[in-house]
Amino acid sequence: MSISHAFDRRKFLLGAIATTSLVSIPSRAGLGQESIPPGAIEASFWFAIDGEKIMVRIGAETKEVRFIGVDAPEPAPSNEETECYFRESTDLLNSLLTDQTVYLESDVEDKDGKNRLWRYVWAYVNGVPTMMSEYVLAQGTAVTRDEEKNTRYLDRLSQAQEGAKTAGLGIWGNCQGNGHLAIPRYGGKLQPGVYGETLMAEGLAVTVSEPFVSWDYNFATPKGGYKFLIFTAHMQYLGDGKKKYSSDRFEARDLNTDAKHKETFLLFEQPLGRGELSHSSYVWGHVGLEVQETSTNLLVQYQLDAFGDVFMYWNLTI
Repeated sequence: MSISHAFDRRKFLLGAIATTSLVSIPSRAGLGQESIPPGAIEASFWFAIDGEKIMVRIGAETKEVRFIGVDAPEPAPSNEETECYFRESTDLLNSLLTDQTVYLESDVEDKDGKNRLWRYVWAYVNGVPTMMSEYVLAQGTAVTRDEEKNTRYLDRLSQAQEGAKTAGLGIWGNCQGNGHLAIPRYGGKLQPGVYGETLMAEGLAVTVSEPFVSWDYNFATPKGGYKFLIFTAHMQYLGDGKKKYSSDRFEARDLNTDAKHKETFLLFEQPLGRGELSHSSYVWGHVGLEVQETSTNLLVQYQLDAFGDVFMYWNLTI
């Protein structure tokens, strides 16, 4: 993939294409032509955390939203082993909702135990108003979760799951023991992401986007035989407690020569720098690496902790 200065927002999110085979939700006799429920709040979809939780923007605020009534596979904290169908369920939401407006319908309980908005999320799928909790259950990328108070659509959700279970779709046909079979780590060294793609480990969602090369940037020039690789990094922490970040944990390895390249100091108007993120907080900024002039195929990595052994990887062809 060649580097472009244009930022393709469709690649800003986890997994642009879902790998599941989509099925239609059976029509519900007697309900008539369905529409978005009155009173549902509009929001802009940002990206999926997994198959039941998404990040949205409501005005100037960023919010984490959890689907009511469903339980989807999740990544393990170390991101070494993750629950079966995590990637497929996450990719499904990103492929359907990227660049879309979603509509948030509340029930009795407003938030879950981790202060996330608890909502029925609606969106237009192929032009049809669709409740996403029902949709993911019908695809078999999630299972039902017992809710004590938020039960408005309980029968519909149970019916959707029963159809997927009978047909052996998704989790029901591919996973052992209700979705706990390890699959390869997403964004690992052997399965790197591409630029513009959001990867997540240990609750930290990181995107490398808008990369370009330069031989002269803000009065700085690279040493002989080298060039600057500059990109934008977006980070948001979705875990508990706090998470430190630092731009100097980015590094690039030339896949042709195995040479490694670290961060170099450049005068950015918005540098990523270093700091600490609390739950749902977000930061973005520019990062600069000095790489060999002959480098064309690079593996960019980010180390989650200064002395840790968990990394995210993106492949850049320049």
